[in-house]
Amino acid sequence: MSSKFTLALIQMKVSSNKVENLRKAKLLIGKAVSKKANVVALPECFNCPYGTQYFAQYAENIPEGETVHFLSEVAKKHAIYLIGGSIPEIDGTKLYNTCTVYGPDGSLLTKFRKFLDSFFLYEHSR
Repeated sequence: MSSKFTLALIQMKVSSNKVENLRKAKLLIGKAVSKKANVVALPECFNCPYGTQYFAQYAENIPEGETVHFLSEVAKKHAIYLIGGSIPEIDGTKLYNTCTVYGPDGSLLTKFRKFLDSFFLYEHSR
């Protein structure tokens, strides 16, 4: 195994349309891979508008959510390591801003959760 790698950091403008955001991410990941990137990192909240006021609306379960399946498939298709920026995650009544990382086989290698403040969680659980 080579100790060298090419990292691509993706910047993208997102909209309120999750499907469109995933489509844009797929296109940009493909461009990064065409330039020989084998590690690709997406930006924070790449699948939805940024802001805690949007988290409940866009939150997904990990590992069953639409974005998780998308990221897994793209990582596997291109045989890359893919850092999924972050997405809103829901687990019970708790919301997180969660970063997921995928291996070249599409497996979810790890995730890191940023816990959102208790006031927001209280408001969401009402």
